[in-house]
Amino acid sequence: MRHDWKQKTALCLATLAALSAGAAQAQQGDPLYRYQWHLMNYGQAVIGDTRPVSGIDIGIDDLHDYNIRGKGVIVGVLDRGIEIAHPDIAANMVPNGSWNFINQTRDTTPANGEAHGMAVGGIIGAVGWNGIGVRGVAPSARLKSFNFLDAGGLTDQVRYAWWDGALAKDQDVSNNSWGPTFPIVLPSISENELAAWENPMSATRGGRGVVYVKAAGNSFSYVGAASFRNGENLCAADRPAVGCSQSIFARESNFFNVITVAAVNAAGRRSSYSTPGASMWVSGLGGESGWERATLATQATPAQLAGLGADSFDPAIMTTDLSGCARGYNTNPVQPVTLWSHFNLNRLESDQSAIDNTCNYAATMNGTSAASPTVSGVVALMLQVNPKLSFRDVKYILATTARQIDPQQAPVVDAAGNVLAAGWTVNAAGRPFSAWYGFGLVDATMAVTRATGFKSLGPLLDSGWQRAALAQAQPIGDTAAPARATIRIAGGAARIEGVQIGFDTSAPARDAYPYVATTVRITLISPSGTRAIVLPPGSLPISGGGTLSASLASVNAFLDEPGDGDWTLEVADTALAANAAANANLSSFKIRVLGR
Repeated sequence: MRHDWKQKTALCLATLAALSAGAAQAQQGDPLYRYQWHLMNYGQAVIGDTRPVSGIDIGIDDLHDYNIRGKGVIVGVLDRGIEIAHPDIAANMVPNGSWNFINQTRDTTPANGEAHGMAVGGIIGAVGWNGIGVRGVAPSARLKSFNFLDAGGLTDQVRYAWWDGALAKDQDVSNNSWGPTFPIVLPSISENELAAWENPMSATRGGRGVVYVKAAGNSFSYVGAASFRNGENLCAADRPAVGCSQSIFARESNFFNVITVAAVNAAGRRSSYSTPGASMWVSGLGGESGWERATLATQATPAQLAGLGADSFDPAIMTTDLSGCARGYNTNPVQPVTLWSHFNLNRLESDQSAIDNTCNYAATMNGTSAASPTVSGVVALMLQVNPKLSFRDVKYILATTARQIDPQQAPVVDAAGNVLAAGWTVNAAGRPFSAWYGFGLVDATMAVTRATGFKSLGPLLDSGWQRAALAQAQPIGDTAAPARATIRIAGGAARIEGVQIGFDTSAPARDAYPYVATTVRITLISPSGTRAIVLPPGSLPISGGGTLSASLASVNAFLDEPGDGDWTLEVADTALAANAAANANLSSFKIRVLGR
């Protein structure tokens, strides 16, 4: 929603004529819809102690009223399993269309009580107007569940669910709310292996390509796991606010076919956890935690409550949960209490809730795991009005119709005046970009309107991998004397859609505890002079080889700029004093420019 919530949106006549038939028929409502601020936000009271800022939603406006609900579109959910018979999602599950990797059946209902996939599926496609619960972004889309996170999270399972499996062949959108356990490892992939992923991904949907939507990650300020040093945070407390992890550290987020999604909260700013990075494309809505002090005050001690951050009480996303009060996110209280989740966290939880006592819904879903399905749902709406859109068309429409939020986001600067991470920048084609938000927050109405009758971008021009001819390694000096390597691209794309790079340095990025944040800043400079920080100082990259090297990083800030000309990689050590001797070298740089 962008304007007064009662105002009808001016959709194009072609869209209305094609899709509004029957929209006026009386239908039952969804009683928890009023709490779904991500769909319609007029500043109403929701679950959580703060109200959302009016207008911070994904811009559904009147699309659902005009029967633009994702009808005819199939969304695959690669995640933990979805409860196939859940009363608010069963009607939208493709019959016998899901795959359980554990027992090789068509029923992915979790036996372990894990509700993550259930929550994700509901955000995308919970049934609308059925008199119960919530509504999905695309409440008439059909869903398939692939429970690879319950089955070990294996690479072969990703291939099955992305293109190779028999049950994956007819999907239009693939939602991926998952990532590495330790998202600080620099990606390593050969060019042949990258092609072995991207080529079959592009060939799906009859050559138009499935639209792959992926969560950026939740590691802005925390990286850790209970299985390693009892969950110790590997991110230094005194690091600059650039993001401990970066989106480029997740290998798949650098694939050209993938839309990487950041999370925005109900105040219209970066969710506290959302991983930033150069490979970001757009933002969805992920919220914060959705806890409520009044509910917790009857269970937790004052000392426990005092240790919680303010964002714990800001709204999260309302969605489906595993049914019943014994499993999932929303359960009856557990004794003895050893985890926060053993408490009732807000008014919705337990069979004593005056809002809904079924425990079939949760209002604590958050993360880029929640933001990603808001984008997948919008893509389903787009594909309903124009099934001929290619994945490139969808990416382009999302980027060019996204809303610039938090426009005052400032760059992060150190005491010496060095820019460690940029805020919003505008490239030479006039496209605003932020490593926090990508091109902005998705806008469903604008995206659907643009999708209607959209003329395809046409054939893809791919420069292939080009390499810098370095006669010798370049010393990495301070910000006034950085190492530089330049590659000239000729006969390539007139308008850029994506850039991928690789680089090798001898700067340290050791894979050993204690992990140390880098002081190196890596910047890519386009032929038009646009500068994009690929790796900010203060982030925490590690490498099996012990050096700051990556074979793949996607850099998205150059959308619509010309691809031909000199591309320069600039590597500086921000910790070096002026005129100090370099401690490391840049030894290689390669680039691939894609567009039309």
